[in-house]
Amino acid sequence: MKVLITGSTGLLAKGFEETAPGPQEIVGVHLRSYQAQDSRARHRTLDVRDGAAVERLFSEERFDAVVHAAGIASVDQVEKHPEEGRRSNLGGTLNVARACREHGAYLVYVSTNAVFDGTRPPYAEDSPTSPLHHYGRIKLECEQAAAREAGPHAIVRPILMYGWNHSVNRPNPVTWIYEKLLHGDEVQLVDDVFENPLHNHQCGRALWRILERRPSGLFHLAGADRVSRWELGLKVAETFGLDAALLQRVDSSRFPGIAPRPKDTTFSTWRMQEELGVAPMTLAEGLGQMKAAMGIGV
Repeated sequence: MKVLITGSTGLLAKGFEETAPGPQEIVGVHLRSYQAQDSRARHRTLDVRDGAAVERLFSEERFDAVVHAAGIASVDQVEKHPEEGRRSNLGGTLNVARACREHGAYLVYVSTNAVFDGTRPPYAEDSPTSPLHHYGRIKLECEQAAAREAGPHAIVRPILMYGWNHSVNRPNPVTWIYEKLLHGDEVQLVDDVFENPLHNHQCGRALWRILERRPSGLFHLAGADRVSRWELGLKVAETFGLDAALLQRVDSSRFPGIAPRPKDTTFSTWRMQEELGVAPMTLAEGLGQMKAAMGIGV
């Protein structure tokens, strides 16, 4: 199978590449120049906002399937610059979805848990959406655009993701906590915001299962354990043998953001388990895998 993944320097793409089942031809595209750290994918530079460039790529490469994960993902950046967020996310999605239809490629669009307001968890795929900020509203528009403009497709909503990220990328919550504790820094973590965090390898396996089975509709991707960031920090300290006394328990009023944040977007993973056959990983399993991978080229 020849697969395009956009946003290929991100944590999701890294997990997707690392969990590829057998020999696959993966082409990864990203906005800026990037030196690939492994040979799992062939990397190219592409601005998905450029419709002509997207069309040229599809004409040259002839993809069987596409995982579209590119776009500005900073909630506060999009809140400050909503039109920039719209061009990056919605504009790029329209270009990719239309190219998929034109060239007969199956599309998996990567959305977010930010389409929910966090007041009625656990959220299933048919739960009513109610985003609190520009980013969530734009991503919901992207879902609708993908469904309208692409041919055969699925939409996934990954929740808070963790795993070993590329060294050139910003840390995720687990690696950020790990680095802080490793260097003996105190860490303030909120105890009133909840998710069931998703290991990027579990996410990758779910994406490959979707590409193999070609279902339609929505899939929520998440782990087994509902935790606050405070509880997540305790798990990180326990797994890696770090000092949990450095963790300070606070509530979210300590960190007023530019955009409002939902309090609890915990997902139901029933459809992921029943229709894709992907079991949600516990935090102990996911963090244990991260620990086992230390020092072997992560």
